[in-house]
Amino acid sequence: MKVLLVCVTTNVVIGFRKKLIESIQELGHEVSVITFDRKYEELIKSRGIDFHCLEDSNRGLNPFKALTLRKRYAKLIREISPDIVFTFMLKPNIFGVLGAKDAGVCEIYSMMEGAGDVFIYHTLKWRMIRRVVCFLLRKSFRHAKKVFFLNREDRDEFIGYKLVKQEQCDIVPGIGVDLDHFAPKPLENTDSFLMVSRMLKTKGVLEYCEAAKKVKALYPNAKFRYVGPEGTVTVADIQSYIDDGVIEYMGATLDTAPFYEQAAVFVLPSYREGLGLVNAEASAVCRPVITCDTIGTRCTVIDGYNGFFVPVADVDAIAEKMIYFLEHPDMIVTMGENGRKFAEDHFDQKKINQKICHILGLDHVKETIQEKP
Repeated sequence: MKVLLVCVTTNVVIGFRKKLIESIQELGHEVSVITFDRKYEELIKSRGIDFHCLEDSNRGLNPFKALTLRKRYAKLIREISPDIVFTFMLKPNIFGVLGAKDAGVCEIYSMMEGAGDVFIYHTLKWRMIRRVVCFLLRKSFRHAKKVFFLNREDRDEFIGYKLVKQEQCDIVPGIGVDLDHFAPKPLENTDSFLMVSRMLKTKGVLEYCEAAKKVKALYPNAKFRYVGPEGTVTVADIQSYIDDGVIEYMGATLDTAPFYEQAAVFVLPSYREGLGLVNAEASAVCRPVITCDTIGTRCTVIDGYNGFFVPVADVDAIAEKMIYFLEHPDMIVTMGENGRKFAEDHFDQKKINQKICHILGLDHVKETIQEKP
């Protein structure tokens, strides 16, 4: 069978989708991908993946461009002629699904990896955007055989908005964690903190920087690193913290494992997530986590067991938990070990991919082929 994954960017394909694609290929199926950019095109092709690009922006919903995007998806999907289409993120989940339907594909699956800004903000502008997005999602998801969610709250909210039916939904804990790659590592120090995320206001980037500033004033030897590409927040927005020696900005990377290993404690003060995968990765490396008590992060931490919860946008609470670990370094080891066990029990990527492939019917197809005389 030919499986088409409709993604937003090439770095998502080689990072977040890598193991899922390998699982599909190991079952004997062909994999094609569509993205909005060509940055890692050659690397993707070197992995035996059929690559296609529809140049577009990951963010923004210009209605005129949106109409053409659906038609462009339909034209390209018709050319690829897949048996299954699996879409990820907002634009593919809307226009990729509609394009697949127009192209005559019956087996369409989608994954909602968080509700995003559209469901976080409640100003007049965002309420209007939400109405448009809900209309489009309701229209597209009518054609999806299954819609995967990463947490129960997102699923229930989408059912409440009548965007999906209960029987369409399934919950998986994200893409999971490669427990071999994100392996337990001994502590190199007990006074360093790390945040990994795209630079978005809703990820709590500015709160992390401000909390670091407060703690640094009391504990000058404490270190605070940040890893991730620019987004709605830019390096210029946090430059003052960098210049003051509070934040050490490490840029963007395709492999975050070494940064978890060099840190003592991981911090993600996000306002809302689909599932806080970076929390799970840090736990797998035996690092305790400070994160917000909110949708999509609650399922990655047991408060007081493998980390701590803090209220959303509460700089003082973040700083307080940072100071706790500086003053109780033994708890870094204890909570880190608890985190590894939690990751093994809940975020094993191999088990998650097996479940997804089973729901897509890919393992059944392999068994049927093998049974033929």
